[in-house]
Amino acid sequence: MTISLEDVAKISKLSNVRLDDSEMKLMQTQLAGIFNWINQLAEIDISNVNLNDLPKSQMHERDDVITSFNQVKEVTQNAPQVAHDMFAVPKVVE
Repeated sequence: MTISLEDVAKISKLSNVRLDDSEMKLMQTQLAGIFNWINQLAEIDISNVNLNDLPKSQMHERDDVITSFNQVKEVTQNAPQVAHDMFAVPKVVE
């Protein structure tokens, strides 16, 4: 798939990214490479792949229950600053 500079200009406008001429050409090359790779993936024959034979996830779900209560001291012991049993952080907005 060929990507024109006009396509790159449209994409950069939609994504609100300013590109100069050299960046536009670089982006054109990179996008063309990405689309070529996608086209190569589309050519792979997966008709004989049975999705039911894929291994199951190794992650086991567990119930979301509280197992330990009132661990304020343990949680905040490594905090640089604590105020009112909570992490104290510097004020960012004035």
